[in-house]
Amino acid sequence: MTPPDTSWSKASRSRLQGWRASLNPLTVDIVGDFAGKEVFAIHGEALIGHCIPAAGVDYEHGFQLLHAVHAAESILSKLKERGCNFHIVWFDSQKDLCIPFGTPKRNVYKYILTRAVLIQHLARQSPICVSHRFEAVDCDDFRRYLLCSPPYFFMCSDSTLAHLSIGYRMSSLGYCVAFIDEISFGSSKVNISVVTPAGKMPPLEQDQPIAYEEVSDGILKKQLQFQQEICRPGDLTCRDVVTLHALSRVLIDNTATDSKRQAAVCILIQVVMLRHCRLSQRSFSRKGHPLKGDSHTIFEEFCQAATAIIDREIGGKITMPKWDVFDMVDGRLYLKICTAASNLRLPEMLRAEVSRLAESLEVLSGVNVSDLLPGCLPGVAQKATEQSVNQTDFAVLAFSHPIVDLYLKHVQLETEEDSELPYSQIFQELTHWHNAKKPVDPKHVPKPPGFFARRRNQKFMADTISYSASLTGASGKNIDPEIIVVHKSAYEKTPKPADGSTDWKLALRQQASAKNRKKTSKGGLVNGKQKALEAAEATRTAKDEGKTLAAVGSWRDRLREFENEMSLIKRFLKAEKYLSNLSSTHRSSVNTEISLYICHILTLLRRSGKLPKQNIPYIEAILWSKVLETNSLPLTRETASQLRLLSDNMGIPLDFGPLSSLPKRQLQFTMTGIELKTTTDSEAVNFQLEFCGPYMERSFDSTPDHRVPFHPDAWQRKVLDAIDADKSLFVVAPTSAGKTFISFYAMKKVLMANDDDIIVYVAPTKALVNQIAAEVQARFSKSYHGQEARSVWAIHTRDYRVNSPQGCQVLVTVPHILQIMLLAPSNAKTPNSWSRKVKRIIFDEVHCIGQSEDGVIWEQLLLLAPCPIIALSATVGNPLEFRKWLEGTQTVKGFELEMVIHGSRYSDLRKYIYEAPPGSGFKGLGPVERLPFPDLESDVGVSHRFVFVHPIGALIGRNPDTLNDASLEPRDCLSLWECATKYGGDRYQFSSSLDPKQILSSPVKKSDIARWEVSIKKELRNWMVDPESPFEAVQEELRGERYKNVVLAHPQQKPVTIFERQKPEKTIFQLALDLRSCGALPGIFFNYDRVGCEVLLNTVLKTLKLAEANYKSTSTEWEGKIAGFENWKKARSKTQVKAKTLLRGRQGKDDEGMSKLDVVREISSQEDSPWDSFDPNAPLSQFSFADTTKISKGELEERLSTLKYQHIRPQFVEALRRGLGVHHAGMNRQYRQVVEMLFRKGYLTIVVATGTLALGINMPCKTVVFTGDSVFLTALNYRQASGRSGRRGFDVLGNVVFHGIPPKRALEIMSARLPDLRGQFPTSVTLVLRLFGLLHGTNNSEYASKAVKSLLTQTRLYLGGPAAQMSIEHHLRFSIDYLRRQHLLSEDGTPLNFSGLIGHLYFTENAVFAFHSLVKEGYFHRLCSSMSDTHENPDVILEILLVLSHLFCRIPCHRYQQKSWLENVVHRSPSLVLLPELPRTAAQILKEHNRATLKIFQNYVSTYTSQHLSDTPDIQLPFTKHRIEPSEPCDTTSILPPLKETLVRSPFAALSGFTDEFKTIGELCNTVRAGVFLEESAIPYIPIAPDETNGVPWNAYIYDFFKHGDMSALVRDNGIKEGDVWFRLKDFSLILATIVTSLANFLNPDVDVDDAAMMDVQDAGDMMDEKRAGTDVNEDKTKAEAISDGVAKLETNKAAMSGKGKGKKAVAESWDDENSESEVDDTDEGNATSSTPKMERSSHTDYTKRSVPSWSQGSNESLIKVHKAFAVLREQFDEKFLKVWA
Repeated sequence: MTPPDTSWSKASRSRLQGWRASLNPLTVDIVGDFAGKEVFAIHGEALIGHCIPAAGVDYEHGFQLLHAVHAAESILSKLKERGCNFHIVWFDSQKDLCIPFGTPKRNVYKYILTRAVLIQHLARQSPICVSHRFEAVDCDDFRRYLLCSPPYFFMCSDSTLAHLSIGYRMSSLGYCVAFIDEISFGSSKVNISVVTPAGKMPPLEQDQPIAYEEVSDGILKKQLQFQQEICRPGDLTCRDVVTLHALSRVLIDNTATDSKRQAAVCILIQVVMLRHCRLSQRSFSRKGHPLKGDSHTIFEEFCQAATAIIDREIGGKITMPKWDVFDMVDGRLYLKICTAASNLRLPEMLRAEVSRLAESLEVLSGVNVSDLLPGCLPGVAQKATEQSVNQTDFAVLAFSHPIVDLYLKHVQLETEEDSELPYSQIFQELTHWHNAKKPVDPKHVPKPPGFFARRRNQKFMADTISYSASLTGASGKNIDPEIIVVHKSAYEKTPKPADGSTDWKLALRQQASAKNRKKTSKGGLVNGKQKALEAAEATRTAKDEGKTLAAVGSWRDRLREFENEMSLIKRFLKAEKYLSNLSSTHRSSVNTEISLYICHILTLLRRSGKLPKQNIPYIEAILWSKVLETNSLPLTRETASQLRLLSDNMGIPLDFGPLSSLPKRQLQFTMTGIELKTTTDSEAVNFQLEFCGPYMERSFDSTPDHRVPFHPDAWQRKVLDAIDADKSLFVVAPTSAGKTFISFYAMKKVLMANDDDIIVYVAPTKALVNQIAAEVQARFSKSYHGQEARSVWAIHTRDYRVNSPQGCQVLVTVPHILQIMLLAPSNAKTPNSWSRKVKRIIFDEVHCIGQSEDGVIWEQLLLLAPCPIIALSATVGNPLEFRKWLEGTQTVKGFELEMVIHGSRYSDLRKYIYEAPPGSGFKGLGPVERLPFPDLESDVGVSHRFVFVHPIGALIGRNPDTLNDASLEPRDCLSLWECATKYGGDRYQFSSSLDPKQILSSPVKKSDIARWEVSIKKELRNWMVDPESPFEAVQEELRGERYKNVVLAHPQQKPVTIFERQKPEKTIFQLALDLRSCGALPGIFFNYDRVGCEVLLNTVLKTLKLAEANYKSTSTEWEGKIAGFENWKKARSKTQVKAKTLLRGRQGKDDEGMSKLDVVREISSQEDSPWDSFDPNAPLSQFSFADTTKISKGELEERLSTLKYQHIRPQFVEALRRGLGVHHAGMNRQYRQVVEMLFRKGYLTIVVATGTLALGINMPCKTVVFTGDSVFLTALNYRQASGRSGRRGFDVLGNVVFHGIPPKRALEIMSARLPDLRGQFPTSVTLVLRLFGLLHGTNNSEYASKAVKSLLTQTRLYLGGPAAQMSIEHHLRFSIDYLRRQHLLSEDGTPLNFSGLIGHLYFTENAVFAFHSLVKEGYFHRLCSSMSDTHENPDVILEILLVLSHLFCRIPCHRYQQKSWLENVVHRSPSLVLLPELPRTAAQILKEHNRATLKIFQNYVSTYTSQHLSDTPDIQLPFTKHRIEPSEPCDTTSILPPLKETLVRSPFAALSGFTDEFKTIGELCNTVRAGVFLEESAIPYIPIAPDETNGVPWNAYIYDFFKHGDMSALVRDNGIKEGDVWFRLKDFSLILATIVTSLANFLNPDVDVDDAAMMDVQDAGDMMDEKRAGTDVNEDKTKAEAISDGVAKLETNKAAMSGKGKGKKAVAESWDDENSESEVDDTDEGNATSSTPKMERSSHTDYTKRSVPSWSQGSNESLIKVHKAFAVLREQFDEKFLKVWA
């Protein structure tokens, strides 16, 4: 058995256990969210130890080697199918780790042989070997492997300490570690727990498990001399050779007794049977004695000998014929032969082969076994033929639909007689989800919104205008949108008569127009008009001359001011600021001269000698850019003369033409003599490459275009043409490349076309929704001629709306909402319905289709879109594959797709690793005076702390594909060229044509660099694939000494304690100081943990506050200032007292009294004091990172005042005043918007954020910092976040800094390739049901038919999946049968009963089907029978919550068997932690539902196999593709009768005795035969704990929260991440709200409405945000009052939903405005929820009582009680939620 964990020393055991306890692994999708295309390593021994028990391979009764190989290959195949790249690594010193813990010692040899077979088997996988074998983890070969092929992460096991030791060592080496024990697969996802490295840890002692002894090969020489004789070509396979050698060694080393000789004969018979027996005939029952005991000792010895041969001699001492060792033994077949040995008779052909093997064995061993061979059967052996397996008797319920039948014609099934309910209620919607006071019956007239609703709307619009102003750079709230006027085409203006005749009125107008044109051509007729025009032109010219004189005068005055400034740096900065702030009227007059003056200042700086020598080239680079910039402006003779002198000295070839042709105007200053060194052309090119890259001209074939207000590049014009042609678009371009205009150009076209068409913008986050809406507000304005409900734009997310989605032309929303709108029948009933007016949909950040959670919604939307689309992204790893899939979806709908790819950023990114200095005391921020050098290397004081990383030096390994994502700036290309020239030698020299002196000319442009970069990469790619090339030497040179020093200085050099990880908060403040010194702020600091973000912000804030407090307590200057302030206050107080005294004076005496007016005059006559604006409590400038020059104090206070009633923690508001902000999804929406606005304005200079800020939010900065490592810091997130760096129009270069991340990990992140986009199976059962709702609600309209077609005619199962149209059709048909049997769909496709509940809870699929089964079977009805208006049974509420916790928002608790954790955490906690088991009745219902679902989808596989796979046997190993085919098939069933051949289950799994009887759906999905699509996530079931989860219980965090409301306990004991608690509880609140509303809708079937109401569902968090947003800022409300308001709203909801209100509800207008307030009239009588519902009988079927569900029996009173119970639960849960989070 496996060496127990007790074999480890006490020290090693303690370290391993401590390390494991310190881990907090995160479950991620390693395909889309982590590794992407990067190679990772799988520990081979862990793979065997996991997959064999998981697959149920029989290693106890028999020894099913082929099944084990298939199980291992299945996992590898699933990884490969999902785009994973991996290696499998084996360690000989740890080979016993392949044996699962607890394995009996008698079975150990089976696992050891399996390991040996798999190592050799996978090593033969072509074309690339994935199997790598090493002596030990610390051996030299493995170190070299890690150096040459470093894995992105290491997948191992944590099942035992021995396994954990592998992960410990890999983590110590700096690798992320994943645990295979918890791996799970989705349609395109691989979810697994991952932990990031903790730095170098204390080494483990050499407690290696003892290896088991191997069989000796002492007489190998004797055997080898006969080998050539027995291995004749074509005679024996590798299996035969190994078998003969192994048997010979066993027989030679032991006394050949008759029993051993008999066993040897049985093994030889087994070999022959494996040659001729079909795979499907090798499934035998588990009868008789197992493979153990003395009688099978020879078999064990044989396997051990085979292990030694396979391990050491295959391919070496023993030649290798055909490879088939993976099927060398079949334990059950061997047992069958042994049992029948005495009476066994073989066909002559088979006996002859056994005889020949016996002869060969005798040659090798000298042992004769021929006397024990079986006898012969009379006759000739029959050849085996593939026998068709009869399909199981199964029929589906009848179904027919005129639209859907078209897609089911290939599915041939028998149907059974339909038996439905005696009545069926067609689902109808009544109330909006978020507010039970808002029925959607269109017959009701809506009430106008109330006062506070209007006030809230006005406030929101004001905020939106302010927000949009921050996006456009406007001052204050001034925005200047473009006024859109509908442009009608010529034929629309002058329609031609229908009969084709000419319109005589039109003809007269055209004739008159022609006459007028003739008159204007005659000079004397319009002289008066011409004179007026000439006079106007003269006046305009005079005004322009006046403006020019004024501009020159103003410039002359400012010039004197500049010349008086002694600091040349300040003079430069002032001149730059003056030029940038010039008005447009003055700019054209003096901008050339000012630009030349700036050049003059730079030459003075160059000559001054006051700057460090290393800064001189940077100054010359700025001067170079200014010369080119000045040359592009209108020149005079004087400016051109000076500019020529500068350009000649700098080697810039500029053509000025004859100076005499230029206007003449005297310069206002005298240029200093130029003393720059004249350069040659080659020197000029090298200088430009080294220093001028950030300033190079960036256009790519740009020309003017009337369609946009800028000069678009060629790729941008291609985009414009595609939009004009109404094509679909797929655009991939990096951030800052210029994608923004695309969306707004498409919007403008729709707005200009007419007043009815709609364009939808889909954003992945609500933050981006707000931003886009604000930008639309700032860009466009349009009048709708008195239509009050109309607007240009609207926002619609689940928690709030602005304007009417139905009345806008630009809808900005999130994917879930758009899906609901497109599937809502009310939006598609008529040609003028909303869905039919949508003319284009924009999908921004379309790479979100690869997300593990919401990606399927994106995929469904791309398929459903009824119009041309625009898909935008900066990060797509497989654009060609995605284009092909997207093109197919568009072609089905008749749209042409255009793909545009642009690979260059506007500003390059330069990457650094920050090396923090030793801590020093902070005493305050000083002024920063520096030139605007763009990088972090030019500041002498701190530049040594920023270690530059060359993009080629950052590459890990030699994979040439990594070059595709490596972007080189000009100086990177130059240094790469120089290194390649240095190390290339004669053999590897780059082509001389790539010499920059030859390929580039001055001035160098960015487009030239892009072409040069492509050519250099092509040469370098050849180096990378050649192992002898000097690629590593070039890399080492490019990395430089400073990088090596950083690696040596990193904490991994010396061990740290296990619990101590790198804490970026320790050095975050010093980094902020250094960035400020380099002029590299504003910056965004990305940390992918919400709590981590807040910790970092608080660290910086605390440091500033402590230093400020220390300064105030010790500074005499501050003490004096406070004293002066106090004196001023006293003086002011005296003045005020005097004024009051004078007012109270005797008014009767003219000489002693003063009027109020006199007093005011007296006070106002006093001079203003600087103390008026002094606030002693305000942050001091030297202790604040805020840039107070960007906005006024009044504007700041106005922004902060919007946070007054948002319940923001005080430290976050205080941080804003000091220029610091935090931004993550858990923060209040209003706060996030304030942070975005203040950052864009420039007041905030540091924002700490999670990755949500990187998804399209317009918050560009100078520097992006990645601070602290995270599993979520992936290639995709890195590129998204780093793209924020480099503000177009502000920064010529973007800086990216890695802080608190190991250097090796930083290189991994930089060089990792973008993941391929892969989708998920989109045709879920809930979507099928919702499609039928769309068809039914629109009377099978053309719109609905196209929606069905777009989903069901796709050729691929999903993006990145296999092409399997038939699988889609079969899956659809059996999904329909499931819905029919669940009473959710009628025979003609009408949604019935609780179908609305299913549709509303679509986001919980598949848990919603389990919940429905409980409702359908009456479980909740019986449970809630004791509920009444006066009695709320708490036990009932708690049991409902327990059941819901088993169904929704589930988190498995894998630590349930860890005794120490149970004792130290669980038993001492107020939480239960482990969720109690389901009530018995509920468990029985759910298990029965799963059994019924299992039967349906088992029959789906059976039917599909019979109809489409009858001629395609499942005989191929899934990964290596080896086929298990008999050389000459023989029918052996009469000799050795097998079990019945399986139809559904894979024959490989049948080797272990499995049949077509399945216990769970998971078992069905995991062991289904090949060729059938069966995605577990697409089947409407969930596993029930503990029976269907392998004993793993669920986390009780929801149940615990409801009982104690203790957040800290959920984090500490339940193990929920602190930053995730809010979202998880919020999700559950949303589910409760959905259930309550759905039940209310079911009880009120009177109104014919649909899923449109789904959009308004709100959870408690959304309601709280809405309440905050509606708070009047002038009302003085306390926090407690705000909380009580939220609870009161929940009470109102409850009362309305449970029927306590007496009034008939007022109604909102459809779903136009969430802010409409409909008050309940208490005087009216009647309530819909308490009335008896009207049940609509379906008219198409006669009913029987056979299928009547429990809920339909008896009166409707029980369902009302169920609704009441859920309403009470929702109220109580949300009340606790509000109190904790308000």
